[in-house]
Amino acid sequence: SPSPKAPVPCLTLAVREELWAIWKSDPRVPTVASRHAWAVSRNVSPLRVYQWFSARKSQAKKLGRPISNDSYELSLE
Repeated sequence: SPSPKAPVPCLTLAVREELWAIWKSDPRVPTVASRHAWAVSRNVSPLRVYQWFSARKSQAKKLGRPISNDSYELSLE
């Protein structure tokens, strides 16, 4: 059987737009497991998705808008 395709190392524009929409509707960091599943479902690197959320959290903190430490599950849809 063919091996699964390797994840795309960079986040495509479509994925970044989806991440921004998620962040705008709920500016918190999802659970590690749900970020991983979300990345895999879109064939992108889970590490890039982790870094994207980390950057948003860091940016919010710098702007004096710390975000909640409560996490949540990302929808895979």
